[in-house]
Amino acid sequence: MLPSSLIHLRSSLPMSLDQRLEAILFTGAKPYAPNKLAQLLDVDVTQLTAAIEVLRERLQDTGIMLQQSEQEIQLVTQPQFAEDVKKVARDETVGELTRASLEALTILAYRGPLTRPELEQIRGVHSSVILRNLMLRGLVEEREDQRIGQPTFAVTMQFIRHLGLQSLEDLPDYEALRGHENVVDVLKDLEDEQQGDPAAPAGAQPETDRQKPEADLAV
Repeated sequence: MLPSSLIHLRSSLPMSLDQRLEAILFTGAKPYAPNKLAQLLDVDVTQLTAAIEVLRERLQDTGIMLQQSEQEIQLVTQPQFAEDVKKVARDETVGELTRASLEALTILAYRGPLTRPELEQIRGVHSSVILRNLMLRGLVEEREDQRIGQPTFAVTMQFIRHLGLQSLEDLPDYEALRGHENVVDVLKDLEDEQQGDPAAPAGAQPETDRQKPEADLAV
């Protein structure tokens, strides 16, 4: 339960601000700069700071904590549960790739680097879990793109070596599929609709894939 001082503080904030902050940090699964969070939540820095304090207190008796530096804020697991988290990470990096993982890899190989919203627009489903798993396996890497102000995702050299190729250009029909007009149209629609908004596409469906052994490619 929140202390009375924080209850009063929470009552002075826009409705559900600390919960909205939690939702963004959880969904994004990455560090955010405070000014970016303030922009996403459409609040000022003072309100954001108050929401951070409320959320930090509210998470104290959970397995999640708010980690903050001068530049970034993110949700992380409590350090005392590190061994449990390691077991989950190991489980996610063994066995065969799922059909959804192969789909995401194919899209990134032919069309990457892509932002997460761009990948989700093409796939039609949210892809946070898939991307995390592929990064844990060393098949996908996250890159900072200063030009667009969002991280992008691309396949790694390990993935290319795994296929026995020298470069992505050696993929079958690489040039034709990379510039396929349907994909170009989908990405153009996203650009027109969101105008650079980093939130997930409105039409993306919840991701239900949870590492079901459907595919025959093991890494």
